[in-house]
Amino acid sequence: MQGATAIPKEVCSLLADVDIFIFQTLKGENLSKQAKEKREVLLKKIKDVKASYPQEFQHEELEDEEEPEGSFSSPPDSVSIASDRYDKEDEAPSDGNQFPPIAAQDLQFVLKAGYLEKRRKDHSFLGFEWQKRWCAISKTVFYYYGSDKDKQQKGEFALEGYTIRMNNGLRKDSKKDCCFEISAPDKRIYQFAAASPKEAEEWVQQVKFVIQDMESNTIPEEEEEEYDDVGQVSSESMDDSIYEEVKEEHVPSKAEVPRKLSQEKVTSVSDDKNTDYANFYQGLWDCTGDVPDELTFKRGDVIYILSKEYNRFGWWVGEMKGTIGLVPKAYIMEMYDI
Repeated sequence: MQGATAIPKEVCSLLADVDIFIFQTLKGENLSKQAKEKREVLLKKIKDVKASYPQEFQHEELEDEEEPEGSFSSPPDSVSIASDRYDKEDEAPSDGNQFPPIAAQDLQFVLKAGYLEKRRKDHSFLGFEWQKRWCAISKTVFYYYGSDKDKQQKGEFALEGYTIRMNNGLRKDSKKDCCFEISAPDKRIYQFAAASPKEAEEWVQQVKFVIQDMESNTIPEEEEEEYDDVGQVSSESMDDSIYEEVKEEHVPSKAEVPRKLSQEKVTSVSDDKNTDYANFYQGLWDCTGDVPDELTFKRGDVIYILSKEYNRFGWWVGEMKGTIGLVPKAYIMEMYDI
């Protein structure tokens, strides 16, 4: 077959899709013993065809041994190369905004990062629908790369205006409950799958936190009111007696806050804690406790508020990871919109 006519480009592309479908997609399925044997036979035949036409498949040699199955097994070379062929079309920003190229290791203020499976915008039945991507939230932008060593992102989008939710209707395999999607009106929908439902929920909560933080920092613009009498101040002296003298309100200092937590009010958390969403808060800023009865937490940490009895002092009583202590209410924000 060495001297045979070259294989048409369309046939090579189809063979690559079949190769990817058999190698990657069927790898995670619960196949029967007979189906697994048939899969191995087909993989070997595809490998033999590629070996017979080295010019057409010089960059697409299937690995001799498959990697052990894990949360995210690395795809073979043929998958990576075929995947890259479509990245330019699939990863183009839908809103026209283009961020400058940046290496994964150079991202600043990374709130969360890790490997996810990203669903392609357009995919064929035999195509690679889900692609392994190293994702990161840097400030208010969601970046995704081929790996954490990449010198340039494959794509990115600003989280402003988006919403995020879990979606178990994207897949039918073992990762059904690990999927979430990020969407916005008139914009592209981004769909991802994590290694576990817990990790997916962590991504959802972190993205929600960033979106809520942006919304809380947005100050609505108000139209300036025009006054006809501007500049027409009366030259007559004003009677100071019409003003009431207001005494300056005394704000208690940190030292005046009662340091002894009421053990009667702060007891063990009830079994209803898991559904008491109104009292779940997140750290808005990093906070280091100055004394033992103050909680130390970081931005994004989840804190369950037990009591607001010291509200007039600017402090609440919260619990984090089994530790109870005072929390400055200015450093936390509501975790859920109730």
